[in-house]
Amino acid sequence: MNELDIAIESAIKKGATDIHIGRTARIRVDGSLVPLVGVAAPDPQTAAQQILARFPRERSKIFAEKLGRGEDIDLAFSSPSNARIRANIYMCESGMQIALRVIPARRLTATEIGIPFPVADICRRSNGLFVATGANGSGKTTTLAAVVDIINESRGLHILTIEDPIEYVIKSAKSMVSQREIGRDAPNFYSALRSAVRENPDVIVLGEMRDLETTRTAIELAETGHLVFATLHTRTAVSTIDRLVGQFGAGEQPQIRMMLSENLLGVLSQTLVRQKRGGMIAAFEMLTANAAVRNLIREQRVPQILSVLQTGRQSGMCTMEDSLLNLVERGLVSPADALDKAFRPQELLKAMRDSPKIPQNELIGLK
Repeated sequence: MNELDIAIESAIKKGATDIHIGRTARIRVDGSLVPLVGVAAPDPQTAAQQILARFPRERSKIFAEKLGRGEDIDLAFSSPSNARIRANIYMCESGMQIALRVIPARRLTATEIGIPFPVADICRRSNGLFVATGANGSGKTTTLAAVVDIINESRGLHILTIEDPIEYVIKSAKSMVSQREIGRDAPNFYSALRSAVRENPDVIVLGEMRDLETTRTAIELAETGHLVFATLHTRTAVSTIDRLVGQFGAGEQPQIRMMLSENLLGVLSQTLVRQKRGGMIAAFEMLTANAAVRNLIREQRVPQILSVLQTGRQSGMCTMEDSLLNLVERGLVSPADALDKAFRPQELLKAMRDSPKIPQNELIGLK
């Protein structure tokens, strides 16, 4: 193995989720960056060449040309131990740097992740739009892969994924799975989505709604009989709806609002929290588009959706604070770490103080 592969395998054994290669090598373990020790730090230029050498000559040439123009590149490859590695190679003040994301060889199931039960119901639908949101590294891709597995193992459909790059390689089971990679199979998300209707998919999984046209096309596909799953870099369920509508000009917003009210199935916002025993665990905010939510979207009263979210627990909805409180009560995460991830910290702090399951001495000093 070369120095890059040795560093990757060492990082994986240490439980790293990310590897940063620059003047030094660092890894992210349980959410914190620490030095990679015990192996030589790869030279970024050499490591970049070793990564590009894994691809066919023509594609490697395209990547090299982009780097030569000062552009960053996204790609994915497999490590010697068969873990998928997502790479971003970019330039900065100190020269070339490489960010690697470790994608486990074994995908987690929806049950292992703890995905709220309404998502399984959404997987049985024939059309509509479901959006998974969260910051970079919050587990959105892992969640969507688990969603694809639910459909793939239970329904005879054509699932088309559009990704940049492909992270989890999914084999067809009861469904037929077609995975397209931006830059290799299509020039961009928008063109891949526009051609999707000619590929006869039942389910479309969109790696990211990056721009207005991609968002518009995703909503239109949901309206025309496709089940669409997509990701967005927003924080809360409510802000996701504002973001979807706000991308469009004032003249288009009433129509988009109407289309969303009729076709949105749900929004799942997620984050990762450090566990007491080590490792990370997912916390969720789950919004399902019931009649009340659809009406509020239609009538431009999106902020009031939070009230529906807070009172919809029996139907499987939950706020991020509900999810974090549950993790603290089960002894899986500390009150301080939960509070750090809360969307509404004061609400969570009050709930923890009111909970008979949480030792009050653990809350001393929190505010």
